[in-house]
Amino acid sequence: MTKTTSPNPNKTTQPQPLHEQWLQTLQDHTIVIYTDGSKLANGTVGCGWAIYHCGDQQLYRLTDRSCHLGDRAEVYDAELHAVQKATAILLTTTIPRSTIFICIDNKATIDTLQFNQYNHEYARRTLQTIDTLQLLGWRIHTIWCPSHCNIWGNERADVLAKRGANATTPCRFVVTTKTWLLTQARAEFLARWKKELPLANPSFKFPAHLHGVDWADTRAIWRVFCNRSPTDSPPSITADPRPCGLDLNSSHHLLQACPLLAAQRAALLHSTTGDIESVRIRWRPEMRRRPDMRDEEASGHD
Repeated sequence: MTKTTSPNPNKTTQPQPLHEQWLQTLQDHTIVIYTDGSKLANGTVGCGWAIYHCGDQQLYRLTDRSCHLGDRAEVYDAELHAVQKATAILLTTTIPRSTIFICIDNKATIDTLQFNQYNHEYARRTLQTIDTLQLLGWRIHTIWCPSHCNIWGNERADVLAKRGANATTPCRFVVTTKTWLLTQARAEFLARWKKELPLANPSFKFPAHLHGVDWADTRAIWRVFCNRSPTDSPPSITADPRPCGLDLNSSHHLLQACPLLAAQRAALLHSTTGDIESVRIRWRPEMRRRPDMRDEEASGHD
């Protein structure tokens, strides 16, 4: 299966005319498939697909259908399943075997069908079907198609996907997907975070102020804040008392309070920006070793 460059560079540069011009370049007997997924406010998910046959620079509908995937899947899963169902129909078609273009409006779905890095079940089933079609002589391409841009085939698949989400009879391939589980875990994490720290704004993006910090420094920072440095005991083991007698052995105590490390802590604060107790602490990548600093002091990290 080949990932083909889309005739549409984006969703704003004449999406419909460019797509229509591309369709007119297709040879007779080419199959064009449009797929889409939809998730309603109540959590139910559906997918839809429309299959067309090219002839005399026009598209003729072969079939279009929809499918209900329950409420334990995401739109991404529905997009993959729509491709699976649409390509399976072509296993029994009598149309001369030529070229199939699968027009998908979700770029992550296209990438998954190229590599399936995480062994997604719907992608795996789709790729098995595509392998069979290719053995039968079909040439199969995926291509990105802008959504909600008045491209008729995509709009039709969108209508069918919503119909599938509103249906009540589930598809026989319904499963609780990993994508849905990860989404639920993230939502629960954010809800708990908001409850404990209502003024905080959690983000899953890598902090911009750490982009210039090398990997070793970044790893050391995360380990300290997560209590996973060599000085921190595993959760199931009680930490040893510190020689200063003020607290148990932990990275936070060493960095913030231990009187035996006051001089080292002062040197650390001098070589950083921000408050050592704040998550905004930033190591200065542009900092150069002072002439009086020994090599082991300059390179030492937790």
